Amino acid sequence: MKPYVICHMLGSVDGRIKQDIWGFKDHHKYFEETAEQIAADAWLVGRVTMEEFSSKTGYPMTEASVEIEKSDYVAVQPASVYAVVIDPSGKCFWDTNMVSTEHVIEVLTEKVSSAYLQHLRDKNVSYIFGGKEELDLELVLKKLYKLFGIRILRIDGGGHVNGSFLMAGLIDEFSLVLAPVADGTIGSPSVFEAEEGYG
Repeated sequence: MKPYVICHMLGSVDGRIKQDIWGFKDHHKYFEETAEQIAADAWLVGRVTMEEFSSKTGYPMTEASVEIEKSDYVAVQPASVYAVVIDPSGKCFWDTNMVSTEHVIEVLTEKVSSAYLQHLRDKNVSYIFGGKEELDLELVLKKLYKLFGIRILRIDGGGHVNGSFLMAGLIDEFSLVLAPVADGTIGSPSVFEAEEGYG
């Protein structure tokens, strides 16, 4: 079993992700107000997007005193809604295990160091492994369902995360807040960044 996956995005009529040149003052409001209408157990973003919510100071990584087994870690916590980050190499650092009222779940590969896993454990952040070198997103979804009871997962991007789930055939529904603007910028990020020639 795996969660029902809804990809929710704010995009232009030509499929681009919001940029400053659009001139929108309250673009977050339009995205968040509609996101709140989706009764999801968790929301998921990529590492770059999650860095907006994670620690701004960073933590020095010293070698862990013992090698930590590369197995899933479900932290004791009271939250019923989760913030999931796709962070294969372990680059997000945390001051707390919460984003607002949502408990953080890191999605990692086995490339991460024991020192990084110790940091997550010290902050009581949950983590799961999605593969040795590359992520198996279907496996990730099954673990989110089994370990955390996540039945509905909302993906909030960015484009590379959306594209990865699209290529894996794992998006069940697409929710788009359509901005009344054509971006037209060559090379600007799009709602789905998959691969050249993918369609």
